[in-house]
Amino acid sequence: MKKFVCMGILVLMTVFTAVPAYAAAEVVQHAETQGVITPQYTYISLLSTGLSINSSGKATCQGFASAYDDSHTTRLTVELQKSSTSGWSTIKSWSASSTGISIAGIEENYYVVSGTYRVCATAKVYNASGTLLENKSAYSNTVTY
Repeated sequence: MKKFVCMGILVLMTVFTAVPAYAAAEVVQHAETQGVITPQYTYISLLSTGLSINSSGKATCQGFASAYDDSHTTRLTVELQKSSTSGWSTIKSWSASSTGISIAGIEENYYVVSGTYRVCATAKVYNASGTLLENKSAYSNTVTY
């Protein structure tokens, strides 16, 4: 009977400790691939951004965007912005576009001097006749170099 109780306790401990560890690992893995929680939009299916700066001052700027509909066009602008006493100013920008549900993606490098930086990704979705349907921006976390 004692063996049965010990085995039961061991099984319960394994189940209760394995589930939270697995769930935590899933959350961490998902957070690493997704970056931040993004809001849902009407015509934009994806809008994400990222920024990292290595020890040499090389900033890697990322932005991705796409539309829900195959007949729409997505135009993406990614801006590297630097903080100053008067606010944020754009020091470098890139653009890309895609049609349909294809992803417009930008990943560019730019060397920076010391300061605080962020990336702003702006997605504009147009219908087949060229009418602007949605215009939204997302910001990366700030990085100080």
